[in-house]
Amino acid sequence: MQTRHLADSVKKAQRDLKEAIWRAYKNVMLLGKEDDWKTVDLGLVHSSAAETLSGLIVGRLKEQGDIEDGLSPNFLVRNWSPAFVEWSTKAVRDACFASPQFPRLLNPEAIKLTISKGVEVGAIAYVGKKAGGGYEPFLWGPSGGSLKVGDVEISDDVFIIKREVAEAHNAGTARPAGAEPPGQAQPPKPPVGQPQPAAPGPPGQQNFVRIVWEGDIPPQKWMNFYTKVLSRFATEPGLGVSLQVYVEPPGGVSLQRVEETRVALRELGLSDHVEVNPGAQPRGSEKERR
Repeated sequence: MQTRHLADSVKKAQRDLKEAIWRAYKNVMLLGKEDDWKTVDLGLVHSSAAETLSGLIVGRLKEQGDIEDGLSPNFLVRNWSPAFVEWSTKAVRDACFASPQFPRLLNPEAIKLTISKGVEVGAIAYVGKKAGGGYEPFLWGPSGGSLKVGDVEISDDVFIIKREVAEAHNAGTARPAGAEPPGQAQPPKPPVGQPQPAAPGPPGQQNFVRIVWEGDIPPQKWMNFYTKVLSRFATEPGLGVSLQVYVEPPGGVSLQRVEETRVALRELGLSDHVEVNPGAQPRGSEKERR
């Protein structure tokens, strides 16, 4: 009798504990579209609402559009990063997890289906850059190109471009950003400290010759910094960015990773000079140094 009573009490305690856990985890916080915390109240939660607590949370976030099974090509075009003419497929995939403007994907491989559909309907083209300029391969639905989902490569070396860029390429009037035709050089930039005179503005409006900002940006906000701050100036001449990057992990940086960094810089057409100073002290932010 006592054994049966003890077994019943244990089962009841287990049920009560389970329900208490479900009731306790009723709020979910995530990064919202305005770079602030968004709170999702799940309401009165009980174990009969779903098979698992995580399943309940995922279902509710899907209902609100915070989590998606995939993206439409049109959504990708509407939220195209202003930093790129050619947007690498890896950067597209990463944007789904780094930018609050994008819904989180349940499966990161779903971006391959988005790119494949976008090529099929002609919203985007799937391209690679040739060393001398131009695109190879160039896959775009209206020009007869097709792309299977399994053939989509997520890489820094493969890109997508918008319909208008693909149309100009087909017409022979476009080239990859940054590639100049032979014999044509970029016009020299004004030396630092010698800005060009500001153009006169409307009567009563004050125009400044130059604005400068410097500060520390957390890695999680690099893309948002471009989108919210720099993109408003990106279409006009006169924007310059001087970047200093330091990497000081507790275990140090291996020679292999230094060489990989140099290779990546060369692939971007940048100087591969990397200062290596094993004796450097952790610098941190200005506030930390104080």
